[in-house]
Amino acid sequence: MLTNVFAWLGGIGLATQLVLAETAPATRIALILLLLVVLCSWKWAGGDRWFVAAAEAAVLAGSVLVLPVPQPAVAFLFGVVTRRVLSGGSSRALVKAIPAPVGYVAGQFTSILTAVRTENVDLDNLMASLLPLLGLVIGSAALHATVSAARHERDARQAVHAVIDASPVGIFLVDDTGTSILRNARAQAMFTQHNGTREVQCRHQMNLVRCEECGRAAGPVELNVDGDVFEIHTAPVPQESRPELTLVVAVDVSERRRQEDALRFRAEHDDLTGLASRAHFLHLMETALGTGEPVGLLVVDLDQFKEVNDADGHDAGDEYLREFARRTAQVIPHGVTAARLGGDEFAVLATRSGTVESARLATRMLAALTTGPEREIRASIGVAVSAPGTTAAELLRDADAAMYIAKKEGGARAKVFQDEIGARVQARQRDKADLRTAVHGDQMVVHYQPIIELATSRVTGAEALVRWQRPDRGLLRPDEFIGLAEETGLIVPLGDRVLEAACAQGTRWSREGRALGVTVNVSTRQLSSSAFVTSLRGVLRSTSLPAEKLTLEVTESVWADEAAMQGLMAVRDTGVQVALDDFGTGYSSLSYLQRYPFDVVKIDRSFVGALDETGRTASVVRCVLDLADVLGARTVAEGVETQDQAEWLRREGCDYAQGYLFGKPAHPDDWDHQPAVQGAGR
Repeated sequence: MLTNVFAWLGGIGLATQLVLAETAPATRIALILLLLVVLCSWKWAGGDRWFVAAAEAAVLAGSVLVLPVPQPAVAFLFGVVTRRVLSGGSSRALVKAIPAPVGYVAGQFTSILTAVRTENVDLDNLMASLLPLLGLVIGSAALHATVSAARHERDARQAVHAVIDASPVGIFLVDDTGTSILRNARAQAMFTQHNGTREVQCRHQMNLVRCEECGRAAGPVELNVDGDVFEIHTAPVPQESRPELTLVVAVDVSERRRQEDALRFRAEHDDLTGLASRAHFLHLMETALGTGEPVGLLVVDLDQFKEVNDADGHDAGDEYLREFARRTAQVIPHGVTAARLGGDEFAVLATRSGTVESARLATRMLAALTTGPEREIRASIGVAVSAPGTTAAELLRDADAAMYIAKKEGGARAKVFQDEIGARVQARQRDKADLRTAVHGDQMVVHYQPIIELATSRVTGAEALVRWQRPDRGLLRPDEFIGLAEETGLIVPLGDRVLEAACAQGTRWSREGRALGVTVNVSTRQLSSSAFVTSLRGVLRSTSLPAEKLTLEVTESVWADEAAMQGLMAVRDTGVQVALDDFGTGYSSLSYLQRYPFDVVKIDRSFVGALDETGRTASVVRCVLDLADVLGARTVAEGVETQDQAEWLRREGCDYAQGYLFGKPAHPDDWDHQPAVQGAGR
């Protein structure tokens, strides 16, 4: 600013001298007007144009020629050059300052030439006017370098401030009292809106810089301010002339924490029910057991989930699981964790809970499941409580064993684990292992029960019935191990072995001159396998048994399995006969009988055994016989034990019968001793 004042004063002084100069008016007026143009350009155009620099040079050259002394021109020259050097930040400002001294020198040389011609040269005046010019040039160059350096430093400082202000992190400069003496816009937005102070407070509600506990922290300090999470980093900034400062950098990690929490929640919770996941639950159980305090564990298995899934579809099954989770969450107390272990199996972890408290919790859960606003949820619950030294695997095993007993006893109940339950479960595990050995070894034998034609009392076939020749328990009937085979999945290889043995036996009888068909029971799981029909064709081919000599016997439960029904229809395409076993005791449906016709309908032994007890049973059996006749199916009565039952069935039109009256299941080698084979019962 002072430079501009000096330049203006020099310009006004020069204009005054020009007005008072004794020279041609036209020359003076021209110089004064040109000087006014220069001064006006300084005021309104900034004076940063080349024509202004040229005008300044012209004014100086003319002034040196017109004025009797050079001092007014020198003063104006100093003002012009200094103003340009200080006002421009680039080298162009220094270049534009050159025309002024050039004009001054040109005027001086013109004066010298004129003085030489007139022999009126004053060397003292000449040196007095030229020597300041040399100092001006040197000083201007030095001044320009200084100004440029200052401007670069200012620009760099402004750039640093711009970067700091534009930074997405909050930056503070804090003195030794903890008060921030400098903060950027982000820091202002992050903290001022929360506490309005110039201090950064830590989680202990103290000044961050002066808090000893935060100062001892190995890494960054994390602050939670009104729901926003900031990560605070600090670093000392040494100072020579003032107390040490501290740089505080605050990073907003709120969104990252929310994403981490969301990922952690998804990892620790089941997507469908929102309960804890299996992995997280097992981790919590390990942690709880590590405290040494008693831990109660409830293992829950839904009794009707498969029926819901099969009857109503998977969407209904998912909603069934979600409803269980909702009711469970409502009844378990704070601090108790419920989890979905997989499928329809759940678990509840109650820390610091003994047997009585855990059993009460199971009772409350059962009550909540059966009294909800929607459908009743039936569940079997096993309860186990840890002892000192119990591992998570052992506790889970015990609770699972108790749940298994609850399910075996009818479900919809809770069972507390006791030592005898463990013994039963261990025995069950031994049974599974022994059954696997038996199925893949030579302990399974097939017995055959004769099937007779009631009209002729002739043996026309035999039903294959598997027995387990268990080394430690003797010969076991199917009802003692078929359920275990279904549970373990061994029913499929077992069924395949029985089918192959029965077909081979039918072929042997045919070679012996006995035209006997064989009937084999097949499970729903066998039929639902895509490989079953291929396996069936292979057995018929390898044993050379005609397809019409084989009857596969299924129960009404096959109607609940679409894959099994498709397998059954494929069986019919092979020419093999299909029999419906235990008709009237399960999912009997006339629509199914019409859509999927059977070759044989077997009347359950419960109806045959009650023929002598009530006339209503006789009417039911007559209806079954009439229905089979309408459908074109043959009928076989099971469990016939008396001659009166056989005679009644013969009179009513039943086609075939089997039972102890005609012979018990026996090994083929013992068939010659069967009453029916000997001709008894005719």
